[in-house]
Amino acid sequence: MVHDHDIGISTGAYYELSLGAALLRIAEIAPSAEILSLGRHSLLEPVNVRVIEAAGLPFTVHGPFAHFEFGSRSASKHRGAMDLHRRHMWVAAELGAQLYVVHPDLQRRARGWNPKVAASLERAFEELSALQDEIGLPIAVENLPFSRHSHFVAPGDLDLKGLGLALDVGHAAVTGTLRAWLDVPPAGLRHVHLHDNQGHRGGDEHDPLGTGVIDLEPILAVARAAGASIVLEHKDEASVIASLDHLRSRGLLVPGLG
Repeated sequence: MVHDHDIGISTGAYYELSLGAALLRIAEIAPSAEILSLGRHSLLEPVNVRVIEAAGLPFTVHGPFAHFEFGSRSASKHRGAMDLHRRHMWVAAELGAQLYVVHPDLQRRARGWNPKVAASLERAFEELSALQDEIGLPIAVENLPFSRHSHFVAPGDLDLKGLGLALDVGHAAVTGTLRAWLDVPPAGLRHVHLHDNQGHRGGDEHDPLGTGVIDLEPILAVARAAGASIVLEHKDEASVIASLDHLRSRGLLVPGLG
């Protein structure tokens, strides 16, 4: 099937459906998917391995959330988070995933910068970088919203140790860092999540494009110049359709490979 655009869709918009049903819906309107490997859509579920193989749809994988363990100074929690990602990554690689996205830390309470947490995160990135090389699956780290809740919201916050960047433009809008990410795009930009919100005045709503403060044209120009994959990351299909309609109406879609 040939599509009129190059933008994938996250299965997070179809979390109430089985993964097989979600991928069928996505295949009708997009050239690729991002599998949010959680709950019913987890790659560790044998039935999902079979449906991914049957679907034949190009895909990236968003790894499970391990926010509160990934940057932990507890050795056991750190190992647990790494083991979780390792298991998901091996399955993703075996199924032919194009990229694996990880979240860094996201603290429940605003705590500000902690150099020990930052160092723990960078050690985790070193381990993931070695695993990236071992299994041949590129990994990208996603910037998060809420400045005092994460150690990775702006360029230069952390050394990614050879991993790529997954730029979430909605998160960057919330933290007021989107311009900084776009003014000097990092050489490691590999992936972009698109959704909208009201910037620092609101929250991380994952609203349809065109309903918030985000200026799409420079984002898409930077992403495409870098050869980064682009994914709509919404909470429901209505938002996905609204975003595609908005992009189409503005002439911001380019033909997909089909």
